[in-house]
Amino acid sequence: MDQEAKRIALYVQRYKLLREIGELQVDSVADETVFLTSCCRLLLQDPEYCLIWVGREDKRGVITPVTTVVEDGLPVRQCRGLVAQLVKEASITLSAALAKNEPVIASLATNSDSAILSPLSTVTGSRSYSSWPLVHDRQKYGVLTIHSIREDGFTGIELDFIANVVAVISRALSQRHTSHHLRLEQDFNCEIVQTVQALLISLSHCGEILSFNPTAQDVTGYSEAEVKGKYWVDVLISPDKRAECQKRLSRGLKGGQSEMNFLAELQTRSGDKRTIEWHGSIRPDIEQGRVGLVLFGIDVTDKLAADQALSHALAKWENIFTSVQDPALIVSEQGIILDVNPATVVAARKPREEIVGHGVCEILHGGRRPGAICPLEVLLGQKKSRIFETELHGLRGNFLLTVSPLHQYDGKSGAALLLARDLTEEQLLKAEAFRAAQLAAVGELAAGVAHEINNPINGIINYAQILIDSNQIEHNAQFLRSIIKEGQRIAGITKNLLDFSRKREESPELVDVATLFRHCIELIQHQYVIDGITLSQEYADGLPPVYCNPQQIQQVFLNIFSNARYALNERYPTAHIDKLIAIAAFPLNHSKRQFVRTTITDYGTGIEHDLMDRLMDPFFSTKSKGEGTGLGLSISHSLVRENKGHFRIQSQWGKWTTVTIDLPVAEGSTK
Repeated sequence: MDQEAKRIALYVQRYKLLREIGELQVDSVADETVFLTSCCRLLLQDPEYCLIWVGREDKRGVITPVTTVVEDGLPVRQCRGLVAQLVKEASITLSAALAKNEPVIASLATNSDSAILSPLSTVTGSRSYSSWPLVHDRQKYGVLTIHSIREDGFTGIELDFIANVVAVISRALSQRHTSHHLRLEQDFNCEIVQTVQALLISLSHCGEILSFNPTAQDVTGYSEAEVKGKYWVDVLISPDKRAECQKRLSRGLKGGQSEMNFLAELQTRSGDKRTIEWHGSIRPDIEQGRVGLVLFGIDVTDKLAADQALSHALAKWENIFTSVQDPALIVSEQGIILDVNPATVVAARKPREEIVGHGVCEILHGGRRPGAICPLEVLLGQKKSRIFETELHGLRGNFLLTVSPLHQYDGKSGAALLLARDLTEEQLLKAEAFRAAQLAAVGELAAGVAHEINNPINGIINYAQILIDSNQIEHNAQFLRSIIKEGQRIAGITKNLLDFSRKREESPELVDVATLFRHCIELIQHQYVIDGITLSQEYADGLPPVYCNPQQIQQVFLNIFSNARYALNERYPTAHIDKLIAIAAFPLNHSKRQFVRTTITDYGTGIEHDLMDRLMDPFFSTKSKGEGTGLGLSISHSLVRENKGHFRIQSQWGKWTTVTIDLPVAEGSTK
């Protein structure tokens, strides 16, 4: 056979191989590697090829052989090892070829490749090789490498032959992968349909049920076999609603809608009624000119019942919250007002818009000095329940404030309900009685302490006086005088403590309040002129006399004037037009008795709202250290109480303080 005949026979052989590879169905092979091995064996029928292998590239760009086929008679294991060595040494070149989607051709005639091919050439007779990327539709499946016994084995028409083989194999691999993904997607979709916790029903173009998922079977009580082929409204819609739902579906189809949503009642096999929220997705069949429908339904029966119960509870809460006659506020743990009832709006004398969203301290207390800590905000942050009496300037009165933490409000935790009950005159009297009981207990303790320390203090004063009288330590006399001075100061405190707790023997008498005020003013007038303090007096005409101990009440007034002077000098160190003390007295009836109410108002620094509850406590003072003993108001409160009167303090920080004293009118002296 001449050379031309051999070439023709080779072409015929290669065409046959190409056809056989094309006929090899990748889906008929269980494993993709087996399919590639079969392709390599068919290619190896070409007499010029001695070894063929296929490799794959991992995520790191490293190519690893997955199948190696050699000519009969060659050592398979040794050849596989040599192929692995070849791949390792030429991996960069092969990876670059795969990245560029271009074949790589090498032969022993090329000096740079001879060292790589030499070991494999000795065993297999390989003189050249070509590596071809297996790529289809931009998807990479590996690289096919063919070894030839000819040094110029990959030229001319042979390249076209191999390119066709590579294209056929790549297309077959792509089909296999596509088929595999479709099967996975189909299995996944079937699993979704079977496991989704909603009713999923498909309908034909005429409304017959085609499929019925397990959830639909559980809700309706019908099996898929029982409902297939039945008209959808006969199964899925309550009898009295079927005509309406059918009309709605017909309108949707005629209107060309692709989706539709509706709420319908379903009657189960057992006769129970369930409310289903349906979402219909219309699916046209273009080839047949028909229209089908997929229904996705969620059973909202329990949700609707819960919503109805919640709406009822909210309406009930809103009715109670609105009807409460006392100011009620919902406040966050950060102190922001979230909601208020109408009584709060009335008491605050502000529209609701100026209350909600603002700080509770700003609305209830009228603000605070910079840096001050609001005890109410601290209490809210601690999420604790508490009931206490306090003065709320923002609501203009004294209130019994109840703080009750809420588990949840408007979907958020940390809120609290504040209920402010206005204290009536009777309630104020009860609060006074409670305070009196507290002070009585403290008074007993104070009396005991005063007796214990009075004797040693008198001893210290006497010993110091003896040392001064002896004239033996004249150079230290000033220290002894200081001891006597401070000792006398302590003795004065103990005397006040004893006075505070001791039952006085003085008898009450008829007293004119205006005259009593004038006597006090005579004592303090000189000092007030020096400080630039103005006094204003306003007494009602025909003011009835009160029945009290004049010395005790005079002491009360002097204590109040002393505190007022201190507050005014703190706010106005020099003379000022507002450096003023206003005195007023007028008759008052409450609790079926007659009183004379006196008010002493200074426009000094005022008292912070968080300190108001402690003003009557013995030894508590708002003055600077060394400026006061903290007993003045406690003793004043006790003296007024002993004279069957009432003592109360109101204040707004930074603006004013008013002390109110109600003294009983002498019987038979009413004018």
